[in-house]
Amino acid sequence: ISRRSFRQLIERETAEMLVAENDGRIAGYAVVLFRKGSGVARLYSIATAPLFGGLGIGSLLLKRAEEAAFEHNRMMLRLEVREDNSRAIRIYEQSGYRKIDREPGYYEDGATALRYEKTLRGDIPVATRVPFYQQTCDFTCGPCCLMMAMANFDAGFVPDPVMEIRLWREATTVFMMSGPGGCEPFGLAVAGHESGLSAEI
Repeated sequence: ISRRSFRQLIERETAEMLVAENDGRIAGYAVVLFRKGSGVARLYSIATAPLFGGLGIGSLLLKRAEEAAFEHNRMMLRLEVREDNSRAIRIYEQSGYRKIDREPGYYEDGATALRYEKTLRGDIPVATRVPFYQQTCDFTCGPCCLMMAMANFDAGFVPDPVMEIRLWREATTVFMMSGPGGCEPFGLAVAGHESGLSAEI
């Protein structure tokens, strides 16, 4: 990033510049962007000075970037990383990020970028005893909620991807390429009833 771009980012209202110091010297930085009206923040840039490599400063900056996004009421943090940057990719994946896209030729030298995102929850303690299940498909939020309810009422029930898809198929009311796809209340109520729950809409 050029000096001019850095100056613009520092002055930008929808950006937050994070700086890591070590004995009074700049050890790294991270820039988080916030778009108005969006619940998603973007980690625009993050870097550690070569002299301070291997000290975990990058991971600390990443955590602070997540906290900054959460403090700005953003529910997700997204980022791009070079496909050949295996070290950074490992850090992101170990930190809970999941790959959502791949874009060839994204960088000036033609390198491919991988897009990652992470759902932010902050340090707020869990206020419910309902077991959490992370959906494995983009279209199964309804069935996953139903599985969590089933696990709450039946300690022996263990949600899994097979049940996730099964409930989605039972709950879908799609007919002739139209209609809600497995997440509307009536289909979910029927699927819940078939699984032994007493459903009410």
